[in-house]
Amino acid sequence: MKETSLEILCCPLCQSNLALLGQPENGTLNQGGLRCSVCERHFPIEHGIVHFIDRRDLEGPNRRFARFYDWFSPLYTLFSKTVMLPFGGDRKARKVILDRLEMKGRRILEVSIGTGVNLPYLYESQDAGEVYGLDISSGQLSRCRQFINRKGWTVDLFHATAEALPFKAESFDSILHIGGINFFSDKKRAIEEMIRVARPGTRIVIADETQRLAKLIDRTSVNSTSVQIDRASLSSPIHLVPDTMEDVRVDGIWKMHSQYHGYCLEFRKPS
Repeated sequence: MKETSLEILCCPLCQSNLALLGQPENGTLNQGGLRCSVCERHFPIEHGIVHFIDRRDLEGPNRRFARFYDWFSPLYTLFSKTVMLPFGGDRKARKVILDRLEMKGRRILEVSIGTGVNLPYLYESQDAGEVYGLDISSGQLSRCRQFINRKGWTVDLFHATAEALPFKAESFDSILHIGGINFFSDKKRAIEEMIRVARPGTRIVIADETQRLAKLIDRTSVNSTSVQIDRASLSSPIHLVPDTMEDVRVDGIWKMHSQYHGYCLEFRKPS
């Protein structure tokens, strides 16, 4: 974690300031922790990743999916690329979403960063600024850390939930989420949190699978009864976007056989 990142971090439970525990080296902290100045909770830092949650404390779908993706993380990158093949390949399928961001060289947050499969396409753009990533799975984050270290990218990673983001209000200029919101324990709260940490004027982009793609994935050998949900309920959460948001729209993406297998929801926080 960069020492300067402390400026935008807060306790995810009470949103109070955090104190640094440990000695940074060359402006980064690989081990140590953070402590809330009010509720005095301690959040450990291991291998540069701040852990704001413990999987044992999660409930509902969040707990099931954190456990599943910890187990599945060694296969996730290959699997995600394979799933995108019918839609023109990984690059095309992801760029149709990433091109909607307004990065402009400023601070970007990716919620559910996974193993970092979107990062190569983010960094292709000269408009990419500081990138921060968050995920509910420590296994996914570990793989992502290895990936960014090989690439030499500077990306701060955080183990936390989308429903309780560990960032101060109005900290980010671009917010991205691809895959996962269908299975969040509280979609409404996650969207509210993305809005809270976005600066005025920020465009927020959220994409995920539809029921058609879910059925396609269910035919693969990776399907697990431990993570089954009501697949018929998969749809854009546009109804959860507050009426105060601007430029709200949802588009079909990932088209195959004249049918869309994903959706992209985007909206702007008022200036």
